[in-house]
Amino acid sequence: MASVFKRSDLGFLTCKIPSKSFKDALAGSDSVEFSDLKFCIFAKPFDYALVGKFPLRRPVLDSIRKFFFNLKPSGKFSVTLLDQKNVLIKLTNDLDYSRVFAHRSYFVFGCFMKLIKWTSFLDISEESPIVPVWTVFPELSSHLFSPRILFDLGSIFGRPFHADNATIVGYRPFVARILVELNIFKSHPDSVWLGPEKFGYVQKVVLKGLSNFCSHYKYVGHRNSECINLHPHLRKADVSI
Repeated sequence: MASVFKRSDLGFLTCKIPSKSFKDALAGSDSVEFSDLKFCIFAKPFDYALVGKFPLRRPVLDSIRKFFFNLKPSGKFSVTLLDQKNVLIKLTNDLDYSRVFAHRSYFVFGCFMKLIKWTSFLDISEESPIVPVWTVFPELSSHLFSPRILFDLGSIFGRPFHADNATIVGYRPFVARILVELNIFKSHPDSVWLGPEKFGYVQKVVLKGLSNFCSHYKYVGHRNSECINLHPHLRKADVSI
């Protein structure tokens, strides 16, 4: 029977008991275990991290750094290489993160770069369904154009970033828009109840430019029903057309 040497840092360990399947997976293997909390703590410095994906060709790293420097971020940033097609972009504040991520893609010295959210469980060969989307509230009552109300509304869908300038200054009192980081693979309501039971009303919601996500191919841009890997006959149909 193979011996198991388990490395462990007592400062990280808790009374967490691994599941049977977890034990089976580690049978005969060395391991380093720590708590779920510590796992999250390690990821904290990457709260404002993005991955830049270059599907065709990639500029040299110094050129990519120069590109982000020219965006004039308000805080510090770093750009490092993950592999030949992917770079890690670490920003340090919510403003820079939302401003950069809202673009979703850039041309960096003639090379197309697609931005995806970094997460601790991200496989960089895939894409993340978590993207920034403008969440629109048409005919929102004028007295409800407050940051607190808007952020509470945005929180229903995901992580709210900021309202657009027209909403902030009141140039467009018939509609409010707030940028929200949300999971496009999940279903989202097209209306919410807003206000107290007696005086509230049903508020319409529009998610502008909502992309499709294929959970099989892990790709932003088409649905599972449109995936040629899941449905090879679709490829034949395209060729025949």
